[in-house]
Amino acid sequence: MTAQGSDLTVGLIAPGKIGLPFAANLIADGYTVWGYRRSSMADFEAVGGRAAASAREVAERADVIFTCVTSADALDEVIGGEQGILAAGRSDLLVVDIGAMALSRKEAAHAILRAHGITMLDAPVSGTPPMVADRKGTVFASGDQKSFERVRPALEALGRVIYTGGFGSGSKMKFVANTLTFVHITAAAEAIALAKAVGLDTKLVIDTIRPSAAASTMFNVRAPMMAEGQTRPVKGTVSGAVEVVEAIMATAAEAGAEMPLLSEVLEICEEACASGLGEEDIAVLVSVLESRAAGSVRNDRPGVAVVC
Repeated sequence: MTAQGSDLTVGLIAPGKIGLPFAANLIADGYTVWGYRRSSMADFEAVGGRAAASAREVAERADVIFTCVTSADALDEVIGGEQGILAAGRSDLLVVDIGAMALSRKEAAHAILRAHGITMLDAPVSGTPPMVADRKGTVFASGDQKSFERVRPALEALGRVIYTGGFGSGSKMKFVANTLTFVHITAAAEAIALAKAVGLDTKLVIDTIRPSAAASTMFNVRAPMMAEGQTRPVKGTVSGAVEVVEAIMATAAEAGAEMPLLSEVLEICEEACASGLGEEDIAVLVSVLESRAAGSVRNDRPGVAVVC
């Protein structure tokens, strides 16, 4: 069945962990999809995508370009590089960034494109690759509303789409949501580490907490993995969390917001990456906390009595 709006030719730069299932869904919906990335495009072509030799070629062939790069520097190169989008010399393009980065950097890219007559939308996606494959991600879209309506059907290949308002509000909304997500995951890891340390039956803990006010969606999803020491299947990697948390922290610093809890989350995630656990599911944070406890020195200071 051909989807509404599939007469548009779509470009994807660069189809990776999120972009590849997005491309597969777009192609299933009847879109022609051109893509470019520096590494092999074999998996992209295997799902029906058409490989381009550069971002410029994607811009020459597509009506709408979705950028899903992993850093602001990469986005700058994709836009203004020698073989970037602007090199195509078109002003009738629509660029939609679905990645996460410091908002000031995304706003700078928006300004550069606007100076060349190109509209850009900020539409970061929240969700893991399997969620995107199942169209269960969440898109926080922002920017020109008429342009948004034009690409809404394509964005729905990612999952639920929420329009949040003016450019940049999509990233802001994602950052608020992800702050809660990562803090909740880390709190679940700390709780399970405590349960294990004091000798509780972790199944009883999970069954007791799940229906209570102490539970969270992240506890319900990852506490069983943490209790069993499982990090597969990977629902979301530690390295992916670091990328998003760094973007949140940079944006918070620009806005003058204090993020003490998220700062600790970042430290624990970086510790996991340094231990070679970056590509494991973020449930592995419980192991980091347990390793810290195993290596700590106990009873090295006078006890303090607290009466409540």
